[in-house]
Amino acid sequence: MIIPDIDDLVLEHDEEAGLEELGRRVLSRGPWTTVAFLVRTRKDWDSPWEGPFLWLHRYQKVPQGWKLVSRFHTTGSEQLENLIQALGDWELRGA
Repeated sequence: MIIPDIDDLVLEHDEEAGLEELGRRVLSRGPWTTVAFLVRTRKDWDSPWEGPFLWLHRYQKVPQGWKLVSRFHTTGSEQLENLIQALGDWELRGA
């Protein structure tokens, strides 16, 4: 799937399964663009929401627009908490 403009990006989702975008941040722009999404999901319309989860998507500029090339999705709250802890431990601010 090609996205004409990265700023018009909408996450694909299945109405029945459920996906709610809680936030997004473009981490880098250029020929290769990285977008972080904070989402929550549910298995079906009457299931409870799960998450939040971090989704990192990497897009490549192609003649028709932007193409999703790779993605990383956290799979549980503990994984997201461990990532947050690691970033804090590494003290990346101002590096």
